[in-house]
Amino acid sequence: MYAMLRPPKFLRRDAAPDKAREAEDHRAPAPGQHSLLSYLGSDEEPQPVSPPTRPASRPMALPTAWPDISAGMVLGWLWAGKWLVFLFIILGALAGYGFGNYAKPKFTVGSQIFIDPASLRVMDDDIFTSNTQLDMQIYDVESKLRILTSANVLNSVIDALHLDKDPEFNDETSSAAQSGRLEALRALEKHVVAKREENSFVVNLDVWSLSAPKALEIANSIITNFQDELVKAQADGAGRAATELFSRLDALKNEVAVADDAVQKFKRDHNILSSSGELVSSIVANQTNTQLVDAQARVIRARSRYQELSTGNLDNRLDSASIESQTMTALRTQYSAVKRELDAQSAVFGARHPRIAAMRPQLEAIQAQITGEQNRILAAARSELAQAEAALMAQQTQANTMKSVVFGDNDSLVQLRQLEREVESKSTVYQAFMGRAKQIAERQQINTTNVRVISPPTIPKTRSYPPRTLYLTAGGLFGGFVLGCVMAVGLGLLSLLFRRSGNEQRV
Repeated sequence: MYAMLRPPKFLRRDAAPDKAREAEDHRAPAPGQHSLLSYLGSDEEPQPVSPPTRPASRPMALPTAWPDISAGMVLGWLWAGKWLVFLFIILGALAGYGFGNYAKPKFTVGSQIFIDPASLRVMDDDIFTSNTQLDMQIYDVESKLRILTSANVLNSVIDALHLDKDPEFNDETSSAAQSGRLEALRALEKHVVAKREENSFVVNLDVWSLSAPKALEIANSIITNFQDELVKAQADGAGRAATELFSRLDALKNEVAVADDAVQKFKRDHNILSSSGELVSSIVANQTNTQLVDAQARVIRARSRYQELSTGNLDNRLDSASIESQTMTALRTQYSAVKRELDAQSAVFGARHPRIAAMRPQLEAIQAQITGEQNRILAAARSELAQAEAALMAQQTQANTMKSVVFGDNDSLVQLRQLEREVESKSTVYQAFMGRAKQIAERQQINTTNVRVISPPTIPKTRSYPPRTLYLTAGGLFGGFVLGCVMAVGLGLLSLLFRRSGNEQRV
């Protein structure tokens, strides 16, 4: 065996003949020593050695120093083991080729998803606020990255694609449906890898499977269910807020009703009436004051007319009376006409003429009628003055009464306004809650997530594992070559160690 591994003479450093070394190498073994070194140095079979006559020999000692190894020795060992190296090269190439052809292939589908932390703004006072700080935005994207590979999303994918019945993700021998679903979830978690690119909001999603169409289908399902999960999370948050608001609306509605009943009861108890937001007593008091002013004006006019009619000479009274009476005007006109005629006749016929005497009774009759009409007008003016003064006194009494009523209502109005303010505040809160609850209920139907697929998943052209058969064959060739060289050098070094150990024992 050593003869096969020995380097050729042109590569051996000790190729020159050395008679002393040959004599040492071919001398007879000492008693009790095995002929292993003779076997390693020759092609003959070892001969049995007679048992020693002296005590048992010492055990074989290893060399005390590491032997010097030169490049020529290594090349010699490689040349001697060239068939071993060639054998390992063939085995490595066959192993690479066989692994490339018979190993289960894996197909990886890649996709890129842009997760914008700023959601779409559809309302000025949205319940979900957008973070403006970069750290918070990164945390938001990382949180959504966890949702991408969460159990909720993967379970939805399992339900949509029935992966719990797929042999690749579930053992068909599993009896319990729940355990099969859990096994499929664990297997799917190993098939999915999601990672955010550094200094960006882009997430890389990689999904592998034994079938390229299945990997594509799983990737598309993960993206769809991920977007649905984000929408569902927003809808659930808005739904919880709307539910809380609607539950609070019933209590607010009852509080508003109780406060409104308290206001109405207070008005009934204190006889407080209002019209167009103003107390009826205040309205009546204002009307009474207006009527009182009018009554005072009528009294002043009636007293002035009565004084005008009751004082002064006859002509002045006649002039004053004629202003207010048509009868007095007619009588005055008739009186003036008769008096002019009388004066004219007196100038013609004289004061004692019979015609003049006949006309004087007529003038006196008219004068009597004027005096009667004047007395009648004066009596009417006196009566009008009395009525105006009576109306004024009645208005003053009513005004005093309304004044006390208004003062009492004003005192009650302080408490009434406090109750009305309480009703108004509760009503405002109730209306705000009701409007906000309806707004959030509608917001529940709006999707504001800003997630876009910038690189949709596509069917891969080649498998991702194992590498191509050509590369594996080349790798097997190189690996076999390296391993064969290591084995050849190792065997040569091992033979050198055994030979040196035998030489030291002979010494």
